[in-house]
Amino acid sequence: MHTNSVIKVSAIALGLGFGGLGAIAPAQAEPVAQGAEQQLVLPFTDVSPDHWAYEALLNLAGVYGCVSGYPDGTFRGEDAVTRYEFAAGMDSCLSVLADLAQRQQQAHDQEVRWLIESMEQSLSDLREIESDLPDAP
Repeated sequence: MHTNSVIKVSAIALGLGFGGLGAIAPAQAEPVAQGAEQQLVLPFTDVSPDHWAYEALLNLAGVYGCVSGYPDGTFRGEDAVTRYEFAAGMDSCLSVLADLAQRQQQAHDQEVRWLIESMEQSLSDLREIESDLPDAP
């Protein structure tokens, strides 16, 4: 089967239970301690680390958590998906990314507010020091 002959975005198996997918449990890559670093391990038993899509699946399942597999631990990447399943998967990943962007924006806003408050305090301190200075002759 050619990888370009059908859309093989089984990343759409997302816990939404469309069509023949049934109830699909969420799966996330598990971090495995390796020295001082942690390495993610893809939870899908049917995707080998040398597969061309492994890194993409590792990002989607492990880093972003927006891709799930089947209850038996498989991903079934060779199965075709419907446009409904594709839309559901796209929605899941976009929701995760939108949430991430919103959290980053909130953190940025908080940092900006802290900087403004810090600058206002510094300005207030400078004004107080200035008022304590004797008048210039």
